[in-house]
Amino acid sequence: MNQNGIDNETQEKLDAFIKQEEGDSNDYKGLLAKLITLVAVGMSLFHLYAAYSIVPTQQLRVTHVALVLFLVFLSFPISARFKNKLMFWDVLFAVGSVAIAYYMLSGGEDFMDRNTSPNSTDVMIGIALILLILEGVRRTNGMVLVTVTLLFLLYALFGNYLPAPWTHKGYGLDRLVGYMYMTLEGIYGTAVDVSATLIILFTIFGAFLQFTGAGKF
Repeated sequence: MNQNGIDNETQEKLDAFIKQEEGDSNDYKGLLAKLITLVAVGMSLFHLYAAYSIVPTQQLRVTHVALVLFLVFLSFPISARFKNKLMFWDVLFAVGSVAIAYYMLSGGEDFMDRNTSPNSTDVMIGIALILLILEGVRRTNGMVLVTVTLLFLLYALFGNYLPAPWTHKGYGLDRLVGYMYMTLEGIYGTAVDVSATLIILFTIFGAFLQFTGAGKF
């Protein structure tokens, strides 16, 4: 029996189920663990402030995704053999996620206004963001969701080559990338809005109950 009153066999099954559903996360110790905790606390405080005050929609959603990606790349290894090892590419992906958010927010309204005709820098950064999100999804949810997402992206790019009734007029790479991350209808659409305004608050509340022991009561 462990300290929670659960026998070891049941605990192993629970751990295996959590690993399967949520990915095999790192278990860091020391300074790195404190850094990740500090970022998570900062993210929580930001969303609590957003729930109390008015934060512009673009800033809220972009910041939310950037912080989630930052934590994902530091908390979930690229593969099982790198578990509990912080690799340079994890740091690169995490910092890159924040840098992309800074690029988007620093562009102001002009950035979103040119979503129909993004420049080459916009397209490259947009592709990088899409790849980072796909990698984050792979680390936490596996290849099934990544495959489905890639199929939809390929359909948008090459659907004009398909026979009726699946054909459409086709979308260029610049238009697709511009729509995906330079508007509030692609990556930063309804799903992220719900995550950044509702789900995150319930998550914080659940963590508070668990930490204080009120959940057991």
